[in-house]
Amino acid sequence: MKTIKILPLLVGIVALFSSCRDIINIELDSIEPKLVIDGAVTDTNDTLVIQLSKSVDYFEPGVYPIVSGAIITVSENLGDTRQLNESSPGVYSEYLPGIEGNEYTLTVDLEGKEYTAEVKMPHKVFIDSVSIEPTPDYLDFSGGYLVNCHFNDPSGVENYYRLKVSNINELSEPDDVIYVYDDAFVDGNEITLQWDEEQFLPHDTVIVELQTLAESTYEYYRTLALLFEGGMIGNANPANPISNLSNGSLGYFGAYTMSRDTIIIQE
Repeated sequence: MKTIKILPLLVGIVALFSSCRDIINIELDSIEPKLVIDGAVTDTNDTLVIQLSKSVDYFEPGVYPIVSGAIITVSENLGDTRQLNESSPGVYSEYLPGIEGNEYTLTVDLEGKEYTAEVKMPHKVFIDSVSIEPTPDYLDFSGGYLVNCHFNDPSGVENYYRLKVSNINELSEPDDVIYVYDDAFVDGNEITLQWDEEQFLPHDTVIVELQTLAESTYEYYRTLALLFEGGMIGNANPANPISNLSNGSLGYFGAYTMSRDTIIIQE
């Protein structure tokens, strides 16, 4: 089973540059901004939200200009077509609950160009149970508990997963780490995925989410991780993550189903 972790990028970049003793001046050509499309159809949210922005040059501050005035439509393979409304600058939304097995086509018309993407909603894989175990001593933290997610992988079907675990007592969810997996070597087996990025303490209420991803959504996350783990800095022509979007746009139009369970940590 392949496991990809997308770690905080800022920390890694700072560490890389701080380890160099010589100052190297690199001249990079200015890159024309590209449209960035970000959104996913899910079975847990009745409203589809698509965000549009523009990319910036590599060494510019991370402020991404929003994009207004686009015409965005999403059509299902069964014939239903919805046009999204710009609910706030750069944010487009419309009622569209995802249905397992349906195919969705996104079309974005902007400044005389058309951008498209297709994605199929995967069938949900349900969590069977969640469990805890004491944090092992070899980790950087100890004294608490790690959370495990248990489920049965359907036989004969290529499945792609993302695991999310969060403490309900925290003000915000930790989005700096992304775990994605495929079932290439465990097809049809009982699977246990362990969240070992943080430990939990007695009386914590922990939410466990198992997302079953469309293949293109998985590939976007996987190659995004490889891009930074492989060392994009120093490459003459840095690549972009694999995307299902057309016409040179960046980002992705994703789809996933989600199973959720909750556990209260007991001593």
